[in-house]
Amino acid sequence: MVLEDTVIMDIFSSNGASLLVLLVQGLFAWALWSLRRAFVRTEDYALHVQRDARREAATARRLGTLEEHQRLTPDTADMAGLHNELAALRGEMQALNARISGLDRLLERLEHSFDRHEDRLRHVPQPAAAFGCRAGADMTGGCN
Repeated sequence: MVLEDTVIMDIFSSNGASLLVLLVQGLFAWALWSLRRAFVRTEDYALHVQRDARREAATARRLGTLEEHQRLTPDTADMAGLHNELAALRGEMQALNARISGLDRLLERLEHSFDRHEDRLRHVPQPAAAFGCRAGADMTGGCN
């Protein structure tokens, strides 16, 4: 028993105790260092929260913009109304094309009639030429 008492006394003696305290302090420092890696510091967490808040605000702005654009786009009723208006315009354009075609035929007939009158007038002798006037004819048909 004396040997046991000596060993126990040796551990708690000044040199043994300081070695034991140093070993416990080293283990405690290592545990704290390991825990530091497992937990987040307050500054890091605050920075993370700020980044999340900025990301959330940017997402909210983009979502608001998308909702506004979607609100401004025409809905089904508007598109159906536009389709009906386009169909009505198509009908009106077809009617106008038919009228223009008729007017085109009328214009061709008028041009043909004018061409015939011009041809007839070219073959009719001029009054001055009939009298042999060099300077032309006056209003009465005589020479100047």
